[in-house]
Amino acid sequence: MRPFQIPLIALLFALQLSVALAADPSFRQAQPHQMAPQRGSTIPQLQLTPDYLYQQITALQQQVVTLQGQVNLLRSVVQVSQTETTIQAENLSLKATKALALNSGKDTTLTVENEFTLTSAKDLLIKSGKTANVEGGALLNLKAPQVKLNNGSKPMATVGSIVSGGKVISGSPTIFGP
Repeated sequence: MRPFQIPLIALLFALQLSVALAADPSFRQAQPHQMAPQRGSTIPQLQLTPDYLYQQITALQQQVVTLQGQVNLLRSVVQVSQTETTIQAENLSLKATKALALNSGKDTTLTVENEFTLTSAKDLLIKSGKTANVEGGALLNLKAPQVKLNNGSKPMATVGSIVSGGKVISGSPTIFGP
């Protein structure tokens, strides 16, 4: 879990920094100081006037105040220790415009106190390298126009189906087995 800590914090800080800089009008309006050549010199040198320096210091102080506020906000949401990083918020969104990968070196647990929904606009794959268990405390409902067990193609017997000689005569037209 440790290799994941630093990039997450760096990403959050960089995101907050870019938002702060984009939102700060003094940063966008600051004009670069004009370089004027010194008398008798061919190399331009900066003429830093006290007014220019004061404006720059004031703009930087405003940016520091903004960044300190954002860092304090991040500290209230993100807790970091040597072995763990916790993000705790009333609402938390992870949004990726292309792909999102969550990787764990060992165990991963998702615990939800109310409802949990996985939605995919296309295919959804739940895969296990060993045993996969699906368990419902009161009911397990598999709902689809067709249900295949082990990618089967033969109709399965259901309650009331006619079976003769080990073959299903009038099985379910929507549940298939091997």
